[in-house]
Amino acid sequence: MIISALVTTLGIILIGIIQVSFLTTWPAPVSSLNIILTLVIFLAVIVNYNKSLIWAFGGALFLELYSGQQFGVTSISLVLTVIIINFLFSNVFTNRSYYSLMILGYLGTMIYNLLIIITGLLIFQAAIKDMITSSGLIFLFVWQPIFNLIILTVVFFTYYLSTGRLKNFFLFRD
Repeated sequence: MIISALVTTLGIILIGIIQVSFLTTWPAPVSSLNIILTLVIFLAVIVNYNKSLIWAFGGALFLELYSGQQFGVTSISLVLTVIIINFLFSNVFTNRSYYSLMILGYLGTMIYNLLIIITGLLIFQAAIKDMITSSGLIFLFVWQPIFNLIILTVVFFTYYLSTGRLKNFFLFRD
């Protein structure tokens, strides 16, 4: 139990450091990639909803330290995104397929960005002023979903090849 919590904490810190310090230095479209969001969506759809909530809350708290927004905007948005993704997965997309993951990844990225804008406007209007520009919206609603779907594809197929958990079994009639 303690080892699992320690590994989760170190994983959140490592992924957060990669996102905050490494990805922000890349050119403009790639810098909009959100690894924590992508990992949380993958965990919610493929692995376990409870783990995804832990990663969402821990990752959001880590990202809050480096965010220029009011404290709580990222946490509320990421946790609500996981709850909405889990609701959609449980009621609409019921299988753990690649296509369900891609659709939920796209919807999750869009929901997260809309929640960031809405909660930012509700909490403090000036925090969103820099984000709502023509280039900022293109990065939020075009490039970030594209790059998140690419990362989700890589993670899905890596998980698929490393474990036999997602292998399809076909029933043949004799």
